[in-house]
Amino acid sequence: MILKKDIHHPNDVMNKYFENVMPEKLKDYFKLPGKFISNFPTKIFRRDGSEREMDWLMLVEDGRGEFLIHAEFQSYAVDDEKIEIIADCTDYSKIYYGRPVLTVIIITEGYGASVKEFKRTSSDILKPIYICMSEEEVIERLNNLEEKILNHKKLTDDEALDIAFLPMFAPRNKAHDITENVTRLFREDTSLTGAFRNDIAFGLSIMIRKYFDLTPKGKELLKMIEPELDASKLRDVIDFEVDYIKKSYEKELSEKDDILAEKDKEIEELKAKLKVVKDD
Repeated sequence: MILKKDIHHPNDVMNKYFENVMPEKLKDYFKLPGKFISNFPTKIFRRDGSEREMDWLMLVEDGRGEFLIHAEFQSYAVDDEKIEIIADCTDYSKIYYGRPVLTVIIITEGYGASVKEFKRTSSDILKPIYICMSEEEVIERLNNLEEKILNHKKLTDDEALDIAFLPMFAPRNKAHDITENVTRLFREDTSLTGAFRNDIAFGLSIMIRKYFDLTPKGKELLKMIEPELDASKLRDVIDFEVDYIKKSYEKELSEKDDILAEKDKEIEELKAKLKVVKDD
């Protein structure tokens, strides 16, 4: 089994992986509306030449026609700056693709402190749909997994995805215990097979490394799912992880450059005003 010392942005890596390998199942897991058609490009190009990257943009359809869902994954509270960036991405998608856009924020921590709307004008207000999971819901889903697996019942797709995602949504003070419990249950499960089981195992391995790193406990838990993490499969996903981390850093730098450019513009405007005052 190929092991790396640590993993950067574990939630982002896992979300992006599942968004690529099973977007329809992931959309259904988060109870997003419409019938999935396809993923759309996530990179946007702004008028000033700068670039930004969305987490997930998909085309869906319902009885009224096609529309886009712009989903962002957040591991912390959404502040004024972040919701403005999200609003920019939504506006771009709406204009560029000429379709209505539903904005969704899937948040694992900080929902209560998050900004719930972004107002450009009195009639132009973005109110994204927030998706989160309470501690009670996490425990309820975990108990359901335990009941079904220990009684050798077949898991649904959503229940299978719970194996990967419950640790991500778990409250900090219970994340270690929940991750260990889920890992032991996954080892006992007999209903998941093939590539789907391998993909779930990869997501779970990301959460194990997130919470335990390569401590003795982390290695013990990874050993439990080693049969699913065969060398060729793990090599593919590690390459995916490295590529995604590189893009994440590029995205962060791009956003910081945008902020610096805005500040420079404000400084120049203030200098111009001061010059006018001095000339007067």
